[in-house]
Amino acid sequence: MSITMSDLLPFSSQLIAQAKNANCRHLVVLAGDLAWGTEFANSFTSGYPSYFWAGENAPENADSLSIKKAKKLLGQETHCLVFNAHNGFDADAFGALSGTVIGGGLLLLLVPSGWFDDTQTQLPFIQRLVRLLSQPDVLLIQQSETCLPDLPPSDFARNDYQDLRFNCLTQEQTLAVEAIKKVVTGHRKRPLVLTADRGRGKSSALGIAAASLMTERRIRIAVTSPSFANVNTLFTRAANALGIDYNQQKSLSFESSDMVFFAPDTLLTTLPDIDFLIVDEAAAIPAPLLSQMLSQYNRVAFASTIHGYEGTGRGFAIKFRQQLELQTPQWRQLSITQPIRWAINDPLENWVFRALLLDTDVIPSHRLSTRASLEITYRTVPTKELIVDEALLSSLFGLLINAHYQTSPNDISQLLDDANMQLLVAELKSDEGDSSIVGCCLVSLEGGFDTDLAQQIMLGKRRVKGHLLAQSVAAHIGIPQGATQHCARILRIAVHPFLQQQGIGSSLLDFTQEWAGQQQLDYIGTSFAAAPELVSFWRKAGFLPIRLGVTKDASSGTHSLLTVQPISDAAQSWQQCAVSLFSANFLSQRVEQFNELENELFISLFQYSSAQLDIATYMPLPLSFRDLQLSCYCQGGLGYDLAIASIESWLSEWVSSDDFIHDPTAALAVVKVLQKQSWDTVVAQFSLPSRKHAEHALRSYITQHYQSSL
Repeated sequence: MSITMSDLLPFSSQLIAQAKNANCRHLVVLAGDLAWGTEFANSFTSGYPSYFWAGENAPENADSLSIKKAKKLLGQETHCLVFNAHNGFDADAFGALSGTVIGGGLLLLLVPSGWFDDTQTQLPFIQRLVRLLSQPDVLLIQQSETCLPDLPPSDFARNDYQDLRFNCLTQEQTLAVEAIKKVVTGHRKRPLVLTADRGRGKSSALGIAAASLMTERRIRIAVTSPSFANVNTLFTRAANALGIDYNQQKSLSFESSDMVFFAPDTLLTTLPDIDFLIVDEAAAIPAPLLSQMLSQYNRVAFASTIHGYEGTGRGFAIKFRQQLELQTPQWRQLSITQPIRWAINDPLENWVFRALLLDTDVIPSHRLSTRASLEITYRTVPTKELIVDEALLSSLFGLLINAHYQTSPNDISQLLDDANMQLLVAELKSDEGDSSIVGCCLVSLEGGFDTDLAQQIMLGKRRVKGHLLAQSVAAHIGIPQGATQHCARILRIAVHPFLQQQGIGSSLLDFTQEWAGQQQLDYIGTSFAAAPELVSFWRKAGFLPIRLGVTKDASSGTHSLLTVQPISDAAQSWQQCAVSLFSANFLSQRVEQFNELENELFISLFQYSSAQLDIATYMPLPLSFRDLQLSCYCQGGLGYDLAIASIESWLSEWVSSDDFIHDPTAALAVVKVLQKQSWDTVVAQFSLPSRKHAEHALRSYITQHYQSSL
């Protein structure tokens, strides 16, 4: 006899009462057909004043949102959430929405009965999910079963902390408020990096601190975040502390103080005059933008979720730490670990972290061998090995998370389910004989289209899902062979932070190249956020640039660079053509499309492009005429505007020579002469008093190096 509603009602009532009493949250799985799951879900949702439905087929009376729009709920709270996975399980959306459920609430997951009845026919990610959903901390109710699961234990410690000064809910939150305020009241150039898992009161602490500062002094605070929805809690808590009305407006005023929200790009474009900058969810803001904020403002607090749906704050912390050390060595870091919105050791949070690998990390450095005893081997890892070995999957994902802050839960399903995905790893052998993954290269097999389809792709008339590398070569460069040939796109490459700079990444790429040859691929390639050190790394590995994105990538805030390495003779035949086209295009685009490109990156690509082509072809100027003008210019005659052609011709050759050294004055010359930035921009960028000083610096630089080259 199957479970009836009369059986379920007392069970749901007891579970809800128990969850509310312990301030914890539980995951309830309803496995059956959708109509049954919807009916049974009602017995749980009716026990709360409100609930939210995520996904399709929501009941008429339910507040609902499609899975694709799940992130619109960020910053909001709900007592109960129904997540309909009958049309597929989106790991990113599930991770995001799980954090909206407050203590005492439930997350109801509706899944098809086939997940459990026909497990072996499901995709690998679902097979893994079924195994995790069958563990004791999940309340699994199946349509085909005849009994309900046991009620969970309810021995959760309650939080009795009181803070009369700020009304904080934990001691850690109080300390965070004090640290945020000290950024303003203490010494300049000592930014704070505040990290926490979700539900720890991080955004509330920012709002409380802002309100406290606004009541104590005249202050103008700017708040920035990837979207205003991310800071809704911050503004709500500040408004409550100030005792003023809040209706989702993007500014708050109190006496002579105010707090205003700016989108990151608007903030850096307008550069408002402010006393304090709060950057929330900093891990989701491109690193170059964070560096600009750090250089523009003296008092900044950066906050970020450390295990999040949008990726991870740990990779962000590792990479941003380098910039902080360089620009503001007195920076401070603080973490909030104790949850506020739910109890410590919350069952739902524990399961979400485990299932989505949000709390995974790299192997502790003390467990790795010393450099002298490193024994690294390289191999491919089949998907079936990852499905059955949770520790292996976790260590792999820990590497990816630390290397790329945008790594998200959906990457797990792609890794397990995509037949074109291939994983190559570097393993470290221990003295005991076991091994640990210390490096990984994730690649996607692409291309192999027929000639007609490749032609349509090249002309922009067709677009196939995926195959980004193959289609980019055809559509963005005009080489259809890139789509007909078979290739592998490197999506991620990561090395354990303790073992970096020891050649493991380069050796892993060498192994990948050998593997590509064994697979009879024509070429391998990758696209990455262009930065000088990355361009250097890939060029040393034999990957040559063939395309630089004209517009900046929204997620990284930088231009994307596409590089390839031919494997077959067939790919060799078009790669040099692609390199020449890139070089010619870059030298032509440098003034219009790339005149604001970061200086060191610009010089690197300019030198590369000049080496591929005869630069005199692009700036034909008789040397005798050029030298005549330069000699006059260096002696104080001829202004910049009258000698620009000669200056540009000589500087182009100088930058491409072996004697060129990149220093601040060289950077000024490149920005003005080769990138054609305005004098006002040059004056501002290099902190000079006036245009006259900038012109003098340029003339002095050219005089020094032109005369020494004679």
